[in-house]
Amino acid sequence: SAHVVKGARSITVTRGDERAQATVVAFDPEMDLAHLAVDELTTPFPWAVDSTAITGGEVGSAYVVRDGRVVTLPVTVVRRINIRTEDSYIDGETLKPGYELRVDIDPGDSGGAVVVDGEVIGVVWARSRRDVDRAYGIDPDRAGTTITRQLRTGDLTGVDLTRCS
Repeated sequence: SAHVVKGARSITVTRGDERAQATVVAFDPEMDLAHLAVDELTTPFPWAVDSTAITGGEVGSAYVVRDGRVVTLPVTVVRRINIRTEDSYIDGETLKPGYELRVDIDPGDSGGAVVVDGEVIGVVWARSRRDVDRAYGIDPDRAGTTITRQLRTGDLTGVDLTRCS
């Protein structure tokens, strides 16, 4: 999630016993997505990103970091939705393609991967203020146009990584 890394002076990624510095190589404040490059980790990332077959009712896991450890949470995709909210800079309203999820997330779980059948289908974004078991995830396939373009071109024109609301 872009709101997790915006304004950060440095970003450290931990995988198992390995720790490495990460660099933001793509950042979309409107869709609240960021892509990090981590060159120093030796373990390959095991999941592909593919949400094309997801419609609702699928069961999987959300992987979030709590107290420095990865925690696996059971998750059910309730349905595809469009989330109307402010962008990461709080400059204006945006419509984010995503999911309504049945999962008990905590503050600070944003950015966790939502995985179904071994593929990342979403990024944990927020939880409901009314229902403890309801959360929302951003669909990186449907919301990833800007990220994909930035990764292809390397052009982050207009992106302010230091700006923090």
